[in-house]
Amino acid sequence: MSYIKGIADRINGVDKQSFTQELDIHSLVPSQNNFYGIREVEELAESIKENGLMHNLVVRKKDNDTYEIISGERRYHALKSLNYEKVPCQVKEISDLDAEIMLIQANVEQRELLPTEKMEGIKRLKAIYEQKKTNGEQLPKGKIRDLIGQDMKLSGVQVGRYQKVDKDLIEPLKEKLDKEEITLTQAHTISSLNQDEQKIIHEEIKDLDPKESKEEVEILINGIKQPVESKLDKQLLDEMHPQIITEVKEDSNDNIIKLKEAFKEFVNPRLIISNGYIKGMIYIKKYSISSDSILTVGDSWDKEGYLNIEINCFEKTNEIELELGKTINPKISYKISDGVYVWFKKSIGSII
Repeated sequence: MSYIKGIADRINGVDKQSFTQELDIHSLVPSQNNFYGIREVEELAESIKENGLMHNLVVRKKDNDTYEIISGERRYHALKSLNYEKVPCQVKEISDLDAEIMLIQANVEQRELLPTEKMEGIKRLKAIYEQKKTNGEQLPKGKIRDLIGQDMKLSGVQVGRYQKVDKDLIEPLKEKLDKEEITLTQAHTISSLNQDEQKIIHEEIKDLDPKESKEEVEILINGIKQPVESKLDKQLLDEMHPQIITEVKEDSNDNIIKLKEAFKEFVNPRLIISNGYIKGMIYIKKYSISSDSILTVGDSWDKEGYLNIEINCFEKTNEIELELGKTINPKISYKISDGVYVWFKKSIGSII
């Protein structure tokens, strides 16, 4: 019998070190290790009222004649609301660490968990298994991550993704993940950015309707996946738009004037490259516009940190094709060269 199956069997009453008993509801206490949200208690109470209690609570004996709830805290609150006095419970004899593993397994098995609840479960299981190793307990061979995956009903790769998101994603975006406004794949991609860049992404999407703007959010994040940053891409851009950086000077050129005014009027600019050679997006943190009609954009001014684009036109556009058959319809965007666009989020001072 495997270690994991042994725990599962003990949850379901297969082991001999347990028995069923009706306990006074006032002797039951929620586990201090239960970090899961207690949701939909009223709905559960109605179900119990109509159909009876379908599953016994799982508890373990504590001091002072109390019993810690390992599985069934929602049922406990529902039964209290229905004024139950006695509750059928499966009483277990189990260690602190195994009790917490049981608690996590039970919630995975019985509930639809939020992503942040899965992250917390993964974090706790990692700490528990590491503590077991420190205590000298024999664990199955293999990676702890795979043990966690079995407990959480996730693959090792999924466990790794949740750990990365938990460690690196900013809290406002974790909230969006819980609300299903971004996917785990998108959250994992964004988590590779630094916190300032993540804050920019959050500002971009925080007021968007996740259903109506699903494609826009996807395109924004796909731009992170495939930024124009490789030396080969930059070399190709330089071949397409050959020029050198020059000192920024005022110029009467109509395209230059209009582009400068756009940078003053609008915020959160992005450069979109969409042609037969390169497709990608850059968040513009720094820029300059030279008298030779050159837009220079990037994160820094070293040779690896910028792109130079020749300004050949300044045309308002309401549609940009990013991939074959896949377009976006930005409200504020301008074509400045063949397959090159500057996309702004909104006007300065705008509340939308």
